[in-house]
Amino acid sequence: MNPISLTGKEARSTSMRFGILCSSTHFQKWQADAIHELVAHGHIAVLLILDGRDQPKKKKESFLYRYTAPNLLFRILQNRFFQPDAKRLVNLFSFLEGIDMLTCFPETKKGAEYFQEAETEAIQLYDLDFILRFGFNILRGTILNITRYGIWSFHHDDEMNYRGGPPGFWEIFRSDPVNGAILQRITEKLDAGIILCKGYLKTMLHSYQGNVEQLLTVTSAWPALMADEILRYPDRVYSLSETKAPVYKVPGNFQMVRFLLKLLVNRIRFHYKDLLAAEIWNVGLIHKPIHEIVFGLGKLRNSDITWFHQFDRAKYLADPFGFFEDHKLHIFVEDYSYSNQQANISEIIYDIHKDSFSVPIILIEGEKHLSYPFIVKHKEIVYCIPESHRSKNIELYYRNKSEEAFTKDRILVSNVDAIDPTLFSFEDHWWLFFTLRKHSNTHLYIYFSDSLKGEYVPHARNPVKIDVRSSRPGGTPFIHDGNLYRPAQDCSITYGGRVVINKVNRLTPSEFEEEPITMVNPLGNSPFPNGLHTISQVGTYTLIDGKRYRLNRFFFKNQLRAKLRKRDSGDV
Repeated sequence: MNPISLTGKEARSTSMRFGILCSSTHFQKWQADAIHELVAHGHIAVLLILDGRDQPKKKKESFLYRYTAPNLLFRILQNRFFQPDAKRLVNLFSFLEGIDMLTCFPETKKGAEYFQEAETEAIQLYDLDFILRFGFNILRGTILNITRYGIWSFHHDDEMNYRGGPPGFWEIFRSDPVNGAILQRITEKLDAGIILCKGYLKTMLHSYQGNVEQLLTVTSAWPALMADEILRYPDRVYSLSETKAPVYKVPGNFQMVRFLLKLLVNRIRFHYKDLLAAEIWNVGLIHKPIHEIVFGLGKLRNSDITWFHQFDRAKYLADPFGFFEDHKLHIFVEDYSYSNQQANISEIIYDIHKDSFSVPIILIEGEKHLSYPFIVKHKEIVYCIPESHRSKNIELYYRNKSEEAFTKDRILVSNVDAIDPTLFSFEDHWWLFFTLRKHSNTHLYIYFSDSLKGEYVPHARNPVKIDVRSSRPGGTPFIHDGNLYRPAQDCSITYGGRVVINKVNRLTPSEFEEEPITMVNPLGNSPFPNGLHTISQVGTYTLIDGKRYRLNRFFFKNQLRAKLRKRDSGDV
């Protein structure tokens, strides 16, 4: 993709002025949320551009005439059973009261709509920064370039694989584990817009309604984020899409029958795993440095991994991190119990000379669920940053060596329900990577500070990345051959499916760029072949974890109880 600038015009330094293309003051809920979010960020809704053409009247001749026969089944199900709450109509008349409304009558030529010269001149008088497209069809002509940053439009699929529509449908039909979405600036060439924002979410293969719901709700925040970013960095360049993907259309009746059967099978699988397939994690030790494993210097075999012996079938161990002291490897893990649904941080000591593990001893115990005990050693002091998202804080603990205990030092960041906080030093800053509970597998956030215990401030582009395949932290970042690499979880097929190694190409307080280089897959012939979501470096050793599924009565009872509570509350 070629880089391209959004505008050559003088940029504003305060808030953005925007217009909205629409048919009335009634918007789908996700569109209303996008407008509310823009206003909440300080941007100003200036103009409603209304479609003044007569809306097509519904035919009354026959039922089959109203619904095109080849697509009858899709249209019936779409209107009656597959409507997500995000498409519920909301009247914004009161919220938008006081802003100007301009009714336009564009002309249709060869399938595209062209605004009349008088209409574009009238819109130009409002000095808009951009126009948000929630109405009209394919647009071409002068209207595309009369604002500083053009017309913004959504496409709720990955445009490199799926053009056309319906949104979120063909990913399920084709069993694609990932559903992309973009916010783009429209250009004269169809499906070749300037990509402003792009993200990848896990496809909800068992629910078309749920899949569309998440696509619309997640992306509704993007216009506000982009408006903020352009104000900060008006000279940033963006990519022009060069897609040659096939164009998809509304599915036919036979395709819908296949789709419904696929949904049924997917739903049975989903509920089976949700109720009966308890995840059992365990930690393993590899006598190789991390770069040899991730870059394939000698194929990793199951015999290379020393798995910890599990004693309790109702528990699991995961998220291993560690440090060396007195020829012993101190390994810190999430120690989870299905019986009481509680996780603490435990320590396992590996004696190098005896090649043996100690039993897990709880070192950090809290009222809230604790996991992912990330270890940092700085100035001969060992620190631990366990995940404690339910406390809404990222907390730093230090190790009291004489008592072999950890004591809370301070709160690094407050009022965030951070998932898997990962702290490291790189180029004069301390960097704190994490996701948030609401989008734990997709939205990556960065905070930074000048010192380990200093004030941490958010990165200018948060969330810096939205990708279910490579966002959520999955171990210790490391330097190899002068490059910084960051392990991240690939949760596209299953939670903690494998670890992706990202090469960080750019990391500053205002910029972030990384690319996936390789991945570490679970070993199929190991005792834990179904997942791997943490890989951490401890000197010349590497720690990993692995997952398998097993029936567990405590898991079944807890999951069933949770489902019944949702049903009683109406949240199903």
